[in-house]
Amino acid sequence: MSSPSQSPNALIDLKRAEQLKQELTEFATSGPLREEYERQRQLFLEFAAPSDEHEAESVLDWFIFEWLDDYGQSAIDYFLSEREDLSEEDQETLLDWEDSINSAFEIRSLAKNSLRLKDLESDDTFDVVTIASLDGSPFKRGQYIVTRLLPLGDKYIFSGLQFVMPDQESAEMWLEMRRAFDEMDSPEAIEQAQREQCRAFCDLFGRDEMTVSSNELKPTLQKFQNYLLTERRDPETGMTAAEVFRQEFGRELQVPEMPPLPAPLADAVEVTILCDDFDGIVLLPDYTKFRSIFESSNPDKDVPDWRDLVWKYIKDPDIPIVAFERIAEQFPQRVEEVLRKTLDDKNFSLDHLYAVLLHYKEPVEGVDLETDEMLWDLFEGNGNNSPNKPAKPKSATSGKAKTSAAKKQSAATKASAKNVATKKSSAKKTGAKKSAAKKTPALKAGRKTRAAASTKSKPAAKAKAGSKRRASRKSSAKKR
Repeated sequence: MSSPSQSPNALIDLKRAEQLKQELTEFATSGPLREEYERQRQLFLEFAAPSDEHEAESVLDWFIFEWLDDYGQSAIDYFLSEREDLSEEDQETLLDWEDSINSAFEIRSLAKNSLRLKDLESDDTFDVVTIASLDGSPFKRGQYIVTRLLPLGDKYIFSGLQFVMPDQESAEMWLEMRRAFDEMDSPEAIEQAQREQCRAFCDLFGRDEMTVSSNELKPTLQKFQNYLLTERRDPETGMTAAEVFRQEFGRELQVPEMPPLPAPLADAVEVTILCDDFDGIVLLPDYTKFRSIFESSNPDKDVPDWRDLVWKYIKDPDIPIVAFERIAEQFPQRVEEVLRKTLDDKNFSLDHLYAVLLHYKEPVEGVDLETDEMLWDLFEGNGNNSPNKPAKPKSATSGKAKTSAAKKQSAATKASAKNVATKKSSAKKTGAKKSAAKKTPALKAGRKTRAAASTKSKPAAKAKAGSKRRASRKSSAKKR
């Protein structure tokens, strides 16, 4: 095999790209995102039980290039915010990598340090360059591979692993499977899954809200998980989720033990499990005590430490806004009275409830509460509201709602299903799908406004949005 010699600049770009990938990997696995990466990896391993190190490596590839946090921030966004020393060229390269292409390809041509691949999904072709020689590689013209491509100038590089598929049929099966899981991770599918979980919870416990001691929380969630996956039957098919899994993938569904409770829940006296159509199942520490503050006409006497608890619910980003929303629907005037005392603002009104919660849960440096309230008025179209006429609060969703264990386990089940199905098509898995808990669900009208308001605190997200070039790249790719 032979290929045109690469220019010195091209070699420098390739070496720098490889160095950036290594730095990004170290950042994800050993830096600020280490705990989140380990959580996602363990979640996948519990269900998928990879048979070799390559399948575990595919989780890292997914985490670096596809994982998103509750605010839509990626690992690359976090890396960029931490590495102010990066050159403009490095930043541009990393932003381009957020438009990576994970697909099945046919090898159309092969040279010493390059390949031309045809995407089986779009029919576009991509020129891929490598530093290492391909003379000793297993690649052959006409083969099919599953891999992720990263843009680098007008060429592409491999993100990491490449998996050789036995034939075109297996490659196309992988694509079909990926499309199916993408649909399962769609906002509409996630919203429907959350509603189903809430219905299942009500079926099992006979209510949409229940309070248990912190010691009872883990077994209660385990009971619900077992019911959801192995006992509850679909009204149309008459099958449980475990039976569907076994039928589709030829393997028993493994229902793992519940993970340890995070400190805020484990340390609470009691925890309320609450079902919400748009937040799903959320866990609220000491919610009964919190509600009693608004039920009491004299909280100073009945709940002596009420201010600390209210501030906790205001500031903690892991406590969803739905906690205040439920209370405000029942006791609107008391919510106003309590928050006026808490905030030391006699003019506070429910029109600014969400502005206040956003301000403390998602603070923006240099932006004061008055500015946030003015911005909220602009988003909501509020006029001059009289504090004596409390308005019914507009719907909103939490910035970082506490994800239910059931939602996490459901997402991990999908990762396991994908792993098994890929094996059936004689290919190795190329990456765990995003956790459904990390996708933003479809929002009702009032909640969309609140989400829009919160974007002012996400400059990296704006930069990310501006960098989305995959569509233009693919449309301009030469077709051979």
